[in-house]
Formats: sequence, C-alpha cells, structure tokens
Amino acid sequence: MLSHLEVPKKQLPEFRNLSIRWAIAAALFLVPLELTGLAPLSQLVAPGIMVPVTEGLDLALANSIIGGTFVFGVLLCWLSRTPELLVWLIQTAGLAVIFVVARRQKWSGITALLAGFVYLCLTFVVVLSIGSGHGLIGGYNEIVKAISKEMDQSLALYKKTSTGTYKAEIENWSLWFHSTIIYFLPGLLASVYLVISLTNILIAKIYLDRKLKIDAFGPAFIQWKLPDQLVWAMIASGGLAFLGKGIYKTVGNNALLVLSTMYFLQGIAITAFYFKRLKVPTFIRWITYILLSIQWYGLLIFVIVGLSDTWFDLRSKAPASE
Repeated sequence: MLSHLEVPKKQLPEFRNLSIRWAIAAALFLVPLELTGLAPLSQLVAPGIMVPVTEGLDLALANSIIGGTFVFGVLLCWLSRTPELLVWLIQTAGLAVIFVVARRQKWSGITALLAGFVYLCLTFVVVLSIGSGHGLIGGYNEIVKAISKEMDQSLALYKKTSTGTYKAEIENWSLWFHSTIIYFLPGLLASVYLVISLTNILIAKIYLDRKLKIDAFGPAFIQWKLPDQLVWAMIASGGLAFLGKGIYKTVGNNALLVLSTMYFLQGIAITAFYFKRLKVPTFIRWITYILLSIQWYGLLIFVIVGLSDTWFDLRSKAPASE
C-alpha cells in the first residue's frame, strides 16, 4: 500500500544528498535562534557556507532550500516569542540568496561584497523603520538609549570596583568612549556589515577553490580593486567631515569611516600581493599585519595604500616574480 511513497532506488543517492543539504541549512539558520549569543557570530559564516552547500543545484531549488528554512525560522521565532531575532534571520537568509545568485551569475568578489554590504544596510534601515513603531529616527534613538544604558551600567560597576588613584581616569575614559561610540555608531554598524559580507565571500571562495577546484568570486583577494568612481565618495565624505557643521559633519565622519574600511581592505590586498610577489615568509607577513593593525598609524597606512591604488595602480609596479 505504501509502495507509491517509496523513493526509487535510482534516485536514492540524490535524495540523500538533498536531505543532507536541507539538514545543513537547518543547522545554519535554526540552531542559532535557540542558542543565546550564537546568532551574531554565525552570521559571519552561515550565508557563505550555503554557497558550496547548494553548489550543483538548480538556482530555484537552491533558493527554495534557503526560503524553506527561512519560513521555519520565522515560525520558530514566533513560537519562542523572540521577534528581535527576525532581523538576524532576514539578513542572514537574504545574504545567502545574494551570494548563491552571485555564484551562479559569476559576479566578481568586489561586486558580491558591495551587494551584500548594501543589502545588510538596507534591511537594517527598513526593519528599524517598520519594526520600531517610531520611524527610522525614533528607532535609531531607541538603539542609542539601549547602548547608553548598557555602558552607563558598566561605568557604574567600574566605579564601585576601582580605587581613588584610577577612578577619575577610568570615568573620563569611559565618558569619552561612550560619546565616541554613539557619535560613530552608524559608521561602526556599516563597517561591521562590510566585514560580515567579506568573511562570507572568503569562506565560500576558499572552500570552492580548495575542495571543489572551482574558481568563484574571482579574482583572488590580492587582486581585488574597488571601483575607481568610489574615490569621489571618499573625497566628498572627507569634505563634509572637515568643512561641514552639525549633522553634515556627523554624516561625513561616519561615511568616511565606512569608506576608509573599504580602502583598508584594499590596502591589505595590495600588501598581500607584494608579500607574495617578493616571497616574504608567512610568519613575517602575519607579524606585519598584526603590528600595523593594532596601531592607528598602521591602519592609516593601509587606507592610504588602498586609496593610492586608484591613481597609481600599485600592483602593476611590483617587481617581476623570479
């Protein structure tokens, strides 16, 4: 009686393969909803992992796996009464769809990076505008209040545990840190979204390159180059940051932070290119990256290198490999 429901033997390996893909998708999108604190970390890798997981499938089927898991995730959020996790779910599932489509359409790594970055920013703005009930500005102010409350509580704890000599210094530093974080909050959030997009692309690219021998999201990271037109946004942001006043100055500073992060990544790519061309030992490379990245002037050097590539095409001036 149940013979018509059985999977034909010829289709059994394919059926099992598809079941494994569904199971991985469920683990990536549903498990973080139930484990406190795991969701933000998993967003760094989950969308990128879905690219090799859906490799070889029809685009519609690949997106149906992501979409179906997304629906189960929405239901789980509703049952567990955690609507705040919907933002994470929308961003993570949507980012996975973008990268799967980017893989099928053979987008470059930079194009996929910028597409993922724009999507994360737009979803945050839309969800904040609709979900807060107070509009975009009201929702943003609610976030600022929540962050301020957490930082004030931390400051109060430090005051209780610190003694006279360092108490004033800790309080002054905390107040400065608090005001700086609030002032640059939009730029910091956007920079985090840029890093999230980057890590997912690199995870997908590395796995496809090394395990499946597929060249995806090319060229290699050391050859990544931002669109030359982006330099005008950098110049405009710098002008607002240094010459603007009030809200215009704030917008300029935050935009400058985000764009500097982009050119910082390009600066690292150029540095890695020279290290490879000059055959610098891996240990020396990592020591250089770490030492420069923990100093403000080191970060600035990477940004300047990345920005200079717009005019000087630095990689074309590298010595020929032996």
